[in-house]
Amino acid sequence: MKKQIKGPYAVLMTPFAGDVVDKKSFIKQIERINGTGVSGYVVNGSTAEFIQLTIDEQIELIDLVAMYKDEDMGLIVSACTGNYVDTITLAEHAKIVGADAILVCPPYYFKYSAKEREEYFFKVADLSPVPVILYNVPFFTQELEVDVIYNLFKHHNIIGIKDSSANMKRIMHLISKSKGDEVSILTGTDDILTAALFAGCSGSFTAFAAIFPEKVATLYKEFNAGNYDKAKQIQEEFMSLLREADSETFPVGYKHLLERASGIPFGNKEI
Repeated sequence: MKKQIKGPYAVLMTPFAGDVVDKKSFIKQIERINGTGVSGYVVNGSTAEFIQLTIDEQIELIDLVAMYKDEDMGLIVSACTGNYVDTITLAEHAKIVGADAILVCPPYYFKYSAKEREEYFFKVADLSPVPVILYNVPFFTQELEVDVIYNLFKHHNIIGIKDSSANMKRIMHLISKSKGDEVSILTGTDDILTAALFAGCSGSFTAFAAIFPEKVATLYKEFNAGNYDKAKQIQEEFMSLLREADSETFPVGYKHLLERASGIPFGNKEI
């Protein structure tokens, strides 16, 4: 039986002091989210600016989350790299710290065919010592075709997908097509969180679960209790904040919201 991923996961952000990762602020971020009702953490995701981090820096952050998170909270390790070797290096470390799964986007920079992307994921799934969650993020990589996703779901070590396309038509078809397949369909978009839950998504990996963990946890609680109007009210409260965050270069706007909400300095990496 494949592991089910449910509920809201907080996509952690990476604080910088100039060109260096600010580990003290990173730990404060984790401790602030502990006990708020979110299901777990995603470390080194897109909002964490993983592309700005070396593999060694990513491993250091994985270790910090494993060390400081509540024991009953889940841990997803983003292993998005440009090649399967680095991805498996991160997967092996995810196994060491007891992570639930790795999150893997398509290889990027070069344009790969659908067949090549499918072969890449099958290879990663074959080699990974922990379960794999596909990551569809068309803003930064080539989009995963739905037929490719359905084929990949047949692999015993692929347990779901985070879809950050914000395409509800696509998400609805993924949910409908995968019924009975023991895979988790997760949204990566705060703007459609309530809509995605209505559609049948089992959970989410989003930035707002790190910025406003109590509110996101409450949205889930109200939704699961059938209090849909209250859940939609919380969603509406998010919308102006999302427009504010998206008015700046990603992920700077989200980091500014987090600084304001938490009082923790996050800075921006010097490039």
